[in-house]
Amino acid sequence: MRQILALALVLTAVMLAAPAISLIPDTAPPRAEAPEDPSAAVEDDGTFRVLLSGTGEVITLSERDYLIGAVCAEMPPLYHAQALRAQAVAIYTNAWRARSAQRADPDPDLKGADFTDSADSHQGYLTEAELREKFGENYDRYIEPVTQAVDDVIGHVITYEGAPITAAFHAICSGRTESAAVIWGKDLPYLQPVVSTGDKLSPDYSSTLVLTADQFREKTGALDGANLSGDTGSWVGKSETSESGTVTKIPIGGKDFTGEQVRAAFGLRSPCFTLTYADGTFTFEVCGYGHGVGMSQYGADYMARQGSIWEEILTHYYTGVKIEKLK
Repeated sequence: MRQILALALVLTAVMLAAPAISLIPDTAPPRAEAPEDPSAAVEDDGTFRVLLSGTGEVITLSERDYLIGAVCAEMPPLYHAQALRAQAVAIYTNAWRARSAQRADPDPDLKGADFTDSADSHQGYLTEAELREKFGENYDRYIEPVTQAVDDVIGHVITYEGAPITAAFHAICSGRTESAAVIWGKDLPYLQPVVSTGDKLSPDYSSTLVLTADQFREKTGALDGANLSGDTGSWVGKSETSESGTVTKIPIGGKDFTGEQVRAAFGLRSPCFTLTYADGTFTFEVCGYGHGVGMSQYGADYMARQGSIWEEILTHYYTGVKIEKLK
């Protein structure tokens, strides 16, 4: 159990931006473990301390105010109410375990905060001023359903064997979510592949990137060890994929890379892609948006519109978990 908790904390420090490609792997060593008893939070005073990445200021927020700003940052506010509730619980679970770990063993870089508002290192959060600027005249229309969703589920956490999980989420998967083992190289029993039926219906499901040989060479500069010499058609070899469609290995310039490495180098939406060469151009055909691990946000919205409630959404995407109410 403690090994699972330590591994989960390595992944917890990693969230991405709305509409959410969240939980990017962190390579830092695991920090202090969150308490195994989810009711035993360290210094749980009902607030979250957030380091604002733009100003370096640390602000203290009620859990409710934080959740409203974080859900608005991470999920489209007009998604179905049940999907918004599921998102709020996932965000609260991540914030709860990050706060517990930080207050037990503070990281001085956080300046007394529990975590940051940066989706690159935790999960997104927008202040009221930022939300008013983002939503404009639609502020009241957008904030109301998110506030209602937060009020309906605040205090609930997702647990596995008694410990809060790393509740990874992303925008759109390939139609089947991915395992933590494929993306981050470490297995977590609750982050396993599941079918996500609605994702292929998304208008943003697929994307294409076409590059000339010179453009491809320039982008490949971010792939350490790739040597693009010889015939252009020989630069890329045959890829290997997981059952969910994630590229697990692709030879480029004589060296093997993962789909996540290629995604980062070329700015792709997902590590689920095919790469072909013809007539002097390289073409990426990409499906999904995000790493594909954990809850698909579009899939959650689809499930909700088919009649699923938030508990059913969460227990579908996170394998073998329970939902507990702490307060």
